[in-house]
Amino acid sequence: MKNAMKRTLTLLTWFGLCWLALAVPVRAADPALLSAVQSRLSIDTVIRGDFTQTRQLVGIKKPLSANGAFVVEKTQGVLWRTLAPFPQTTRITQGEILQKDGDRVLMSLRADQEPAANAISRVLFSLFAGDMSTLAEYFDYSGHPGSGSGGWKLSFIPRDAGLRTVIGSLTLEGDNTVRQVTLTSAAGDITHIVFSNITTAAALTADERAQFK
Repeated sequence: MKNAMKRTLTLLTWFGLCWLALAVPVRAADPALLSAVQSRLSIDTVIRGDFTQTRQLVGIKKPLSANGAFVVEKTQGVLWRTLAPFPQTTRITQGEILQKDGDRVLMSLRADQEPAANAISRVLFSLFAGDMSTLAEYFDYSGHPGSGSGGWKLSFIPRDAGLRTVIGSLTLEGDNTVRQVTLTSAAGDITHIVFSNITTAAALTADERAQFK
């Protein structure tokens, strides 16, 4: 129970950082750059793959690590399946964030009970589905669009002083999908997510559709 609570709090901390990033909208810096990156991204509705996540905390020598698989359906949500160090599934939709250990519900955050759930979902969709325009509404950004087989890279910095006390920077790298996400907190903690074995498709499988119900 104690470990489950810690994992839930860690997840909520990550979601909380993302949610705070939506608190104050800002002006887009370079629409041409954003358009060039967006044009390289897959138009398929479904993105599947594996992930490896490391979190380096200031003052802690050994990073925390996790790995698993994910499915993004751009109109429905995200299925985030952690396999190690603890099996766990998180489902993010517009109406609810549900975290389960097998059949046991660890956390349920519903939009009708907590309005922040919709904002959290919006950020996560933007990160994993490659919706750069949404992120750009709230951050200054810079980077390069890449070309040919070369990858693109965008770095986002919150402009609001209040946000900068929480978030240092957010960096996305990819090609036809987002391949890496790096979040640096204002305190210096670094969360790095690498996506691999990525495939895209037009629709979910029957099993995946059932998990979104």
